[in-house]
Amino acid sequence: MAEKKKTTDGAQKAEKPVKTEKAVRTEKAVKAEKPAKAEKPTRAARSEKKATAPADKPAKVAEPAPDAAAPEGRTLSPEEAKALLEGRGRTHFEGLGDAWTVLSGMPPAAVVPQAVATVLAEGGTRPAWQWKRKGMENVLMAWPKDQPVRASVLMHGKEGEKLTPKNAVPLLEGLPNDLEVEEVHPWQSGLSANVAVTMIEGKNPMWFFDPLYDRDRDDLTPGVTHTFLLAALALGLRRALIDDLTVTQGPQFEAYAEAWLEANPGKTRVDVPPLKVSVAGKHMIVPGRNYCEYQVRAGIERIEEHMFEEMPVKVLYTSFPFENRPSMLLPIYASELTFGKLELKEGMEIDAYVWLQGRIIDFDVNEPEAGEEKA
Repeated sequence: MAEKKKTTDGAQKAEKPVKTEKAVRTEKAVKAEKPAKAEKPTRAARSEKKATAPADKPAKVAEPAPDAAAPEGRTLSPEEAKALLEGRGRTHFEGLGDAWTVLSGMPPAAVVPQAVATVLAEGGTRPAWQWKRKGMENVLMAWPKDQPVRASVLMHGKEGEKLTPKNAVPLLEGLPNDLEVEEVHPWQSGLSANVAVTMIEGKNPMWFFDPLYDRDRDDLTPGVTHTFLLAALALGLRRALIDDLTVTQGPQFEAYAEAWLEANPGKTRVDVPPLKVSVAGKHMIVPGRNYCEYQVRAGIERIEEHMFEEMPVKVLYTSFPFENRPSMLLPIYASELTFGKLELKEGMEIDAYVWLQGRIIDFDVNEPEAGEEKA
């Protein structure tokens, strides 16, 4: 995957669009399809989260797999496992390189100028994507008009003067979810931000990237609930490989060991067999290495097929049930670069490493896009 840069939020000089080479995508897709070795869990598998992960029947205690290893291959200590479960050590990385790469099959430096040129030449806008603030005018343009995954460019400048491209972002259409704002981390540009929302009271919040933060900022007040359009972009994806987790330490194992010894008089602690915890059919979401990135496990409920330029993209509709709140609806956008030759089907359980994106719901339903005639 292309090396991330500190800012890909800025648009570059427009060039004529160049089509993605299919041979490059295919080669990378084949590589992406290869499963990780069992003894070396993925980066997201090492990033567990404490009780924030929803499940069909919420678990009492979330436990890491016993063979989850630290980077140097040793077993995680209880303190390290706890830190991973709580999502500590993450960073607010201000870059979109991974997102552009998985959608285009090209490095950001190549695809961003092409995206800007195409959007400015063929894209459109909507009333909800236009706003003014402190003498500055903003217009978000996106392309293509008939796909839920788009390239977008934010035009910015003084009112009444020529607007110039300020940043370019892959724009994902999400599904509505009512979420309570907990915290906001604006990007250095001031136009985008990472937003945290409360999923379970008293537990760690969930973060997503808001490409329209400058429009939404006045409404992003902690403690206030809004309807957000939430979506995810898969940075990596595979068929779920593990149905059972083997637990050998932690509070859940200690309770199990005590009960097992009581039921087996004459046995000692070394005789206690590992605890097997079934995760088949479960829904999980745990933090990744950066804010807004998560490891998810879910079943595919419905699939749609779309295109981003020449890249096939499948939208995998999933949901995450909670005990005391409505299920979270999450469409996962997966490009051919991430699923490769894997034949995705409804009902299939998947493990995916995703980047979350969301924005306050747009309020111009049935309004035509710029350049279109009203019916």
